[in-house]
Amino acid sequence: MTLDVLIFNIIGDEIKRLINQKCGLNQSQTRLLLFFDANNNEILTMGDLANKLDISLSTLSRQINQKRTLELVNVTRSKTDSSKLLSLNSDGIKKVAELKKELDQISSDLLKTLNNEEKSVFSSQLMTIATNLSKSKI
Repeated sequence: MTLDVLIFNIIGDEIKRLINQKCGLNQSQTRLLLFFDANNNEILTMGDLANKLDISLSTLSRQINQKRTLELVNVTRSKTDSSKLLSLNSDGIKKVAELKKELDQISSDLLKTLNNEEKSVFSSQLMTIATNLSKSKI
């Protein structure tokens, strides 16, 4: 049996569309908000954040300088060196709460035809696939 792996792209594109429609966020903004939320809004330098997100500093800089992103993050100069420090501001904290609520609804809608056991198995299998992909770097 051959799996139509492009189905993952269709699902991903639909999720990104829904996040943009419901929250007004693009993929990089979504990732940034969820990262800070998962890390208790820890203040990080641009370099540290780029490393943790596994993206280049120039890519992060472009993402941070988007008008919408600047409305959600604090960007301040370090007092000890020339680095910039980042964290979510109060609007970013509110937006991440809204985003998580919408993600819960999207997840619920995507999995509504599955019972709890099927959802658990499906989630576990997706995590296994993601883990295997990240290890193999296909």
